[in-house]
Formats: sequence, structure tokens, C-alpha cells
Amino acid sequence: MLALLAFTAWVVLSSAWSPYPGHLQAPKLALIVSLGLIFASAAVDPAARRGTLAAGLAAFLVLAFLLAIEAFGDLPLNRASQPAGRPDWIVEGNPGRGVTVFVAMIWAIAGGLLVWGGRMRAPLAAAALMLGAVLATQFNHFANTIGYGLGMAAFSFGWAAPRLAPALITAMAALWVLAAPFVTPLLLTDPCLIKALPYSWAARIAIWDYVCARIAEQPWIGHGLDASRAVADMIDVQGAPTFAVPLHPHSASLQIWFETGLVGAGLAALGLVAGGLSLSRAFGKNRAAAAAACGTIAALGFIANASYGIWQEWWIATMFVAAALVGAIGIRSA
Repeated sequence: MLALLAFTAWVVLSSAWSPYPGHLQAPKLALIVSLGLIFASAAVDPAARRGTLAAGLAAFLVLAFLLAIEAFGDLPLNRASQPAGRPDWIVEGNPGRGVTVFVAMIWAIAGGLLVWGGRMRAPLAAAALMLGAVLATQFNHFANTIGYGLGMAAFSFGWAAPRLAPALITAMAALWVLAAPFVTPLLLTDPCLIKALPYSWAARIAIWDYVCARIAEQPWIGHGLDASRAVADMIDVQGAPTFAVPLHPHSASLQIWFETGLVGAGLAALGLVAGGLSLSRAFGKNRAAAAAACGTIAALGFIANASYGIWQEWWIATMFVAAALVGAIGIRSA
């Protein structure tokens, strides 16, 4: 928790040298992290844990029902709320984010069912995970699909090695945070690959290349909170002019480096490692909780590095909800 607070404080402080004219994000970030910590702490109180998981299961079922309607009914709810004639990729944005929330919750729901599902705990958990596999492939949000696959692998690893897996997975995430601006340009430089990819992923690669180059201009303290929003440069993606950074770099690690520098990246990595060690100690004898923690970290870690801006309020809230649900499983061993 101390590392998270230190990271948040540094991010807020970085607004002092940001070129972005509005600094509303700094107090908003401080507030939502503070409220998120209060919420997560209250949710995992021994007297509230069953209620937390019950509320999480209810939200999970309602979200699954609504997403199924959208997935198999040609987006009736979102089409009704959008202006006529909007392209599908815009209409699919909202349910796509809904699937992201669903993928964030599913590991704790499956783990909770393995603890409190009674004689049907294994079939119920398997059914929840199968439902997640179906919904994660909808709405053309491939980051959700890949995130779910990685989450499933990590969930299995956490179940098999509850003392080792949380620390190892968070250490890998921390290593990527530190290495991202140096490794990314080496992995994604093949022009043939870029031409063959869908436009959305080709654009991501171009954005990441641009941001990696800009990180080198201010590597120690970064360009400041929300500096991504101040970028006005244009780049070419498959022959089409594109904003070099459309609001955010579509990579949490690169956004942390670009806006808060090595100091911010170091604090973020420290928080991940400290959190992983804490989870390994707390859940070393609780397979369900360890599996849920590993699945959540792996899924959200990938999605964060391929899709959304890390300071988006709904995204931060989603991570705190997932953390609260995972913590609530720790009341007893599976």
C-alpha cells in the first residue's frame, strides 16, 4: 500500500511540469485512489467478505446477461443509445469495455465459487470460466481475448503453485514496466508484420515507437501527468495520417515512463513486487485466492498494456473492485 501511495503522490506531483494546460486529473487521481483503498479495505473485512462476494456475483451475473444480449442480438442496447449510422467499431466500444470489466471480475468469481460453491463448486467455477471464454471473444476487442487467455493460464498456475505464482507473475509484470521502452522497439520493427496487422494494432505499434522515442527526451522524471494529451504530432499508419498519441499511448507501462519517467516506473515496479510478495504470503495455503489473484493480475496486466489509458477513472475503479473481490476469498482455504 505504501508503494502505491508513493507512486500516486509522484504521479500527482508530475503535473507540476506537465505541458497539458488542465490539471484536474491530479486531484481526481488522488481522490479515486484514496476512495479505492478505503473501499477495498472495507470489502475484505471479515464481517463483510461474504457480502462482498455475493454482491460481486450478482454484478457478474447481471453484466453477463447484458453482454450476452449485446453479443448475440446485434448490439440492440447500444445501437438504441447511439446516433443512427455510427460504424460498428464505435458502437462496440461500450460493450467491449463491459467485457474488460467482466474479465477483471471473473477470476475472483471463479475462485469464490471454488470456496463457497458446496458440492457443485467445481462445475460452477468451470461454467463461469467457460462463459468468460465465450464473452471475451466478442465485440472485436482482441486485447480482452488475449487477456482472458493469459488470465486462464495464470489462474491454473496460481492453483498449482499458490505460494510461488503470485510473486512470480507480479515480478514479471514489474520487469515489463521497467523494460517496456527498451524492449518494445526491438520486438515490433518488422515492416511486413505492421502491414499485415489490422489497422488498430498497426496504429498501436506506431504509437509505441513514437512514445519510446519521446521517453528518451526526459527519461528521469517524464513529461508530466497527462502529457500524452498535449501531443499534437501526426504519424503515418498504413498510409493514413494518425495522431501520434491519441489521448494515451495504449500502454500503461509506456504511459508511466512517458509521463512520470524512471522514478514513476520504479515506484510502479516496486509496488507490483511488494504486492506480489504480500499475496504469496497471504494466499500461500489458499489455492482459490492465489489462483484468483494470478488470473486477475495477468489479464489486467496485458489489457492495461494494450488498450486503455492508465489514469481513466473507470479503469482504476475496475482494478480496485477486482482487488476487493480477490481479497474477499482469503477468509478460508479451498
